[in-house]
Amino acid sequence: MAHAAGVRLPYEKMPLPVRDWVERTLGSEVVTAATQQGGFSPGVAARLVTASGRRAFFKAVGTSLNPKTPELFRQEITAVQAIGPLPMAPTLYDVYDDGDWVGLLFEDISGRLPAHPWEQADADRVLDALESLTDALDPSPWPDAPLVAVRSHDFLSRWDNVLADNLAVPAWMEGRVEEFAELAQTGIRALAEGKALAHYDLRADNIILTDDRVVFIDWAHPALAPRWTDTVILHADMRASVVLPDLPDDVAITGFIAAVAGGLWWGAAQPAPPGLPTIRDWQREQAIIHLDWVRERL
Repeated sequence: MAHAAGVRLPYEKMPLPVRDWVERTLGSEVVTAATQQGGFSPGVAARLVTASGRRAFFKAVGTSLNPKTPELFRQEITAVQAIGPLPMAPTLYDVYDDGDWVGLLFEDISGRLPAHPWEQADADRVLDALESLTDALDPSPWPDAPLVAVRSHDFLSRWDNVLADNLAVPAWMEGRVEEFAELAQTGIRALAEGKALAHYDLRADNIILTDDRVVFIDWAHPALAPRWTDTVILHADMRASVVLPDLPDDVAITGFIAAVAGGLWWGAAQPAPPGLPTIRDWQREQAIIHLDWVRERL
């Protein structure tokens, strides 16, 4: 299954003051900038090489490309700085913020994305690394991080929107939308009790595999949640292609899956936002995966 993707802006099209800052920070002129595909951001995402041979990864976005994305980048800056040096997270060199454009200059990680659909060896390796990451982030090194249950409350409560808009649902769900809305609220209440820092956006295209590291990138949605939250999210990305360990038979987990399904289902019926033309098809595919998962767990 393909992931949704933003429309990337070439590094050379970025405002000159931002490019000047990059070269001052790296200490040399940028001679190559290879745009990287994947991910939702409509901004710049490029692997850079300077005249001196220094390498870095740079991501940046301005409000003209998408008015909400700069704030997500600011959240990522705070999260990565709070996490500090961990082998499972990228090293942040420096940040740029002029009030409009926001940029992050990272180490350039030489590796690959996991295969998607997932392959068993990659899945096993990534889940092991995620357990280590969760141990490091529980309790959260950023105790004032937003709560998933608060920040994502509207998204996780969208079965109410499905009811209000009288949206069609899969045939097996007819007459059960209210049940799913109640189940989602159970999940939201459980999320509010979490003390771990969750990445909250784990997919194959937000992970880099090297010979000796698993690196979780794109920390734009960090928040406090139960320690199982990222595992559930990653299982959703993997479950169509590999064998996974069973998750606990916990109504809180089932409720969270149901809540995500509702958010995705309603979202898929809305117009696409600026710069993200493929997101609605992706949301519908993901909603069906989550709904089938809830059906199995029930």
